[in-house]
Amino acid sequence: MRPQLDNLGKLLAVLGMAAALLLMNIGFAFSLDTNIQGDAGPSPVVENGAWQPGFKIIPTDAGMYAKAPKPLTNVQCGQCHTEIYHDLKSDGGRHRFSCQGCHKRLHEYRPLKNNWQELMPKCNDCHTVPHGKNMADCWACHNNPHAVTRIPMNEAVVRSCNFCHGDKFEELRKFPSAHTKVACSKCHTKHGFLPNCNACHKSHYAGENFATCASECHPVHRPREISYKRDVNARTCGACHEKIYVRWLKSPSKHAAVNCAACHGKHGYIPACSECHPQPHSKKLLDKFPKCLICHLDPHDPPVKQRGR
Repeated sequence: MRPQLDNLGKLLAVLGMAAALLLMNIGFAFSLDTNIQGDAGPSPVVENGAWQPGFKIIPTDAGMYAKAPKPLTNVQCGQCHTEIYHDLKSDGGRHRFSCQGCHKRLHEYRPLKNNWQELMPKCNDCHTVPHGKNMADCWACHNNPHAVTRIPMNEAVVRSCNFCHGDKFEELRKFPSAHTKVACSKCHTKHGFLPNCNACHKSHYAGENFATCASECHPVHRPREISYKRDVNARTCGACHEKIYVRWLKSPSKHAAVNCAACHGKHGYIPACSECHPQPHSKKLLDKFPKCLICHLDPHDPPVKQRGR
């Protein structure tokens, strides 16, 4: 990609130089005067001290050059460098500052001098080695300096994931799962892209909508270490604990109004009844029946007295 950018820049510079040299050779601007009779030639070259018929001189105006020009704005640069301007606008990241912040010398490229590399700014003009010595080749990942956040998932990037995302690699190693065997680029098809788990996995129930599995139960780099928020939908729990979910859903008790995670704050945790019910009965009764489930049988559907029965 870099040689292509270089060649494009060189071509644009050559065309600009050709236009400039043409104007220099002419000396000043002219325009076709349709009111002058005669056979206008193909160019305004002077013959015998006079201009060819068919052209008239545009008056000069020295006042146009009385003031020193102001530095170009980014929008003015973008009038010619349109693609670069839009790259910076959409994916420029921290490179979205004045063009002259990097480009100190403008429009000075000379093909005969072969000074392209001399004029182009270098990464180390501003940066040292922000990602460490093992990732010192900036162009391997940031192959467009005007779109630094648009990083292609090429071979160099895939080989380097662990240098920046070491914590994720450690999770995959420490908590083995099917995800441990999958290459980063399988899910992250673009750098910075976070896929929806639905791309590979079926939902637990019809109509389930989750941005990532981690928002429900499964941290993506350690999916077997199940964790969830207190307000996780009970239907999600029911996907694995179906029989319990059905009993709880049909129960006439007050427990049917309590979300699963309210009692089971951590996956696999079985709470003691006393955490919510510290002393529901008299001491005499509790001494006689020390275990709640002797009478209440099932915490997901405890028997209750119902009116009319």
